[in-house]
Amino acid sequence: VEMWFQFCLIWSICASVDEDGRKKMDNYIREMEGTFPNKDSIYEYSVDVKAKTWMHWEERIKDGWKYNPNTPFFKLIVPTVDTIRYQFLCMALITVMNPVLIVGSVGTGKTSVLESTLSKFDPVEYSLLTVNMSAQTTSNQVQNIIESRVEKRTKGVYVPIGGKKLITFMDDLNMPAKDQFGSQPPLELLKLWVDYGFWFDRERQVIKYIK
Repeated sequence: VEMWFQFCLIWSICASVDEDGRKKMDNYIREMEGTFPNKDSIYEYSVDVKAKTWMHWEERIKDGWKYNPNTPFFKLIVPTVDTIRYQFLCMALITVMNPVLIVGSVGTGKTSVLESTLSKFDPVEYSLLTVNMSAQTTSNQVQNIIESRVEKRTKGVYVPIGGKKLITFMDDLNMPAKDQFGSQPPLELLKLWVDYGFWFDRERQVIKYIK
């Protein structure tokens, strides 16, 4: 339990820092807990459940990886420490229905890594909705797209169609144009949904819970 607590601490409070920040957090965590191997930073290790010890992310990369010849070249994801690490973290968070935000510079493979991760979810249990944002995307459009994939369960409560769990992948989250007040309405709508679990019916002005 202690190891998992430390792992969660690293990938929550200690995650949103730059490279210099990682070095500082590495020193700070090691002062509190001395069980980490000395070879690399604390960010290079995950929990080995069976051995009850720290495992380097490299050890999770399967030997003898071969690509699927039917997969288009531009969709190939070669397993690396970074792809394995972020796939593990994303799947762990999504499985327990926690929102995930992936940030990074343009062209660093965020979309590819997420698409590869989402493809691993069981289609019998999960359905996937991808929304590609652009400068022309409006909050009304985002709401309509998501509502098209849910159905009414009880008064004011809507759930994914077919009893599945809906994973909504919002790509290019930064793209929607700002309004005259400097805000981005589609993102304000998503923030309301993530924070409170609902938004408003635009015609009847009543709360709609989207589960």
